[in-house]
Amino acid sequence: MFTKLRVKNFKAWGDQLWKDGIELAPITLILGANSAGKTSLLQPLLLLKQTFQSPDRSIDLYLGGKKGDLLDLGTYEQIVHDHHTSAELGISVDLGEVTRSFAPVHLGDDHRGHWPQRDTAVGAFKYAATYGYAADSLHLKHLKFEHEGLSVTVARSPRGAYRLKAPGYAPRGNVDGDAAPKKEFKPNKSVILSDPARQAIGAYRLGTDDLSLAMSQAVEAIQYLGPLRERPQQNYLWGGQAPGEIGSGGEYAIPALLANLNAVKKSERGAIVDEVSRWLNQMGLADSLTLKQVGKSRFYEVVVRTAGKDANLVHVGFGVSQVLPMIVLALTAPEGSTIIAEQPEIHLHPRAQTELANLLVETAKKRRLQFLIETHSEHLFRRLQFLIADEKLSHEECRLYFVDRVDGNAHVERLKVDQYGHVSNWPAKFFGDAIGEIERQADKRFAREFGGTHG
Repeated sequence: MFTKLRVKNFKAWGDQLWKDGIELAPITLILGANSAGKTSLLQPLLLLKQTFQSPDRSIDLYLGGKKGDLLDLGTYEQIVHDHHTSAELGISVDLGEVTRSFAPVHLGDDHRGHWPQRDTAVGAFKYAATYGYAADSLHLKHLKFEHEGLSVTVARSPRGAYRLKAPGYAPRGNVDGDAAPKKEFKPNKSVILSDPARQAIGAYRLGTDDLSLAMSQAVEAIQYLGPLRERPQQNYLWGGQAPGEIGSGGEYAIPALLANLNAVKKSERGAIVDEVSRWLNQMGLADSLTLKQVGKSRFYEVVVRTAGKDANLVHVGFGVSQVLPMIVLALTAPEGSTIIAEQPEIHLHPRAQTELANLLVETAKKRRLQFLIETHSEHLFRRLQFLIADEKLSHEECRLYFVDRVDGNAHVERLKVDQYGHVSNWPAKFFGDAIGEIERQADKRFAREFGGTHG
């Protein structure tokens, strides 16, 4: 699970979050005004995933541009803060519960290590990468892994080679106590140390391999649902395979349900479909959902029962098809996944938005999921407050942030929530000025009825 995020010179964010960053919890909500910087706060994680998934091992940070990419961010000039291409871009995260398979034990003054035959679970792991732009090319400038006394850095030299610093690496030809740079030390996809670098580390290779693996697994475990979902279809073609992900537009949500409906294990068959029905019912959106094969073809239709009547998915309220991918994602993402979702409440009425919070909490606990949610929903937020007060959710398991512009710059403020769900530092007009609107409405009514103002 990601426990902290730092960004530097990415879109709306300068260096204000580079030192301390923001803490991330099993459930983290990012709220705030439009165009304040909410989305760009989470996009760096998607960039790391997109880069890691790229077939090009030499690419340092893949900004997208092809069909099917998670993001298409254009050029370095377009994403770097204030469009200053001379500025350095930075992405840094902390991971919790990282385990190194073997930890070196230093004996005597010569610091030669041996490897105890046991696993050593230790604390948080810190990853940091910075990028620059030169000769019309984006490149990795500096990569650092830190974990319980083990520190590995790879830094780019002006000529494009990379200098390695790591325990156990002390080659000949040091310059001012620093190893000479080598082109073959260039990391793969900003996450994985190159094979020559791993071999050069020697006895510490197992420990550093575990760190690369932990970071790779964390990035690969990110699942993304964007704000624009696929429109429902009359019928869905299914080829008999379970999709690995449901897609940024939720386009594979129905195939995921079809895969469950036809699961090999009889005990699993249809279990997720039943859970989807339960959540739709709790949200007040439908009585149930079923998948019916069209004749003997490979096509299936999604049938939604509402008020005792069946209808095809395309003929029911739009909110059902829009929230369906979020429900399916929460129920099918591999355990331990980090789910990044933008506006999961879109097209939902207040009751459904409230139940959405219940979905997040229940699946986060049962399936060890992490949710990083960008939202405008007051109802979702209020239900989280209640669940904290009702002791269904610890205030330490939840982080709430408000993003706004202050003097033209992006600013994020963590909302301080106590064990009763009370927020002690409400930003001005956090969800608009509801109380003020009620008072002004009362004034207008009094003026119209009695020719004056009340109070």
